[in-house]
Amino acid sequence: MNNNYYTNFGGTIIEEQASLNRFYVFTTELSKNKHVRFTGKDDDVDNIDWHFKYRGKTTKIQLTLFNGIRLLSQRNKDIQAINEVAGLLTGKTA
Repeated sequence: MNNNYYTNFGGTIIEEQASLNRFYVFTTELSKNKHVRFTGKDDDVDNIDWHFKYRGKTTKIQLTLFNGIRLLSQRNKDIQAINEVAGLLTGKTA
C-alpha cells in the first residue's frame, strides 16, 4: 500500500515541506469535515501544536521547522488512529 505519509519518531509525518497556510488547511479539514474540536493550542518559536481527540485518543497536529506537519499521540499504541487521520487528510487535501 502506497501512502502519502510515513511514521517517524512516534508520529506520522503528513507533509515534510509545509507552510503555515498548509497547516491551516489541515486543521480546517479536521474541524469542519471531521468534526474535531481542538482542546488546546501551543505556539513556540519553532513549532505549533494543536491538541484534539480523535475516537477518544488524545492527539495533536504539529507544524515544526524540522519535520513539517505531523500527527502525534500521547501513547504509542494509538498509532493506528494517527495513521487513520493521516490517511483522511492526505487523501482529501493532496
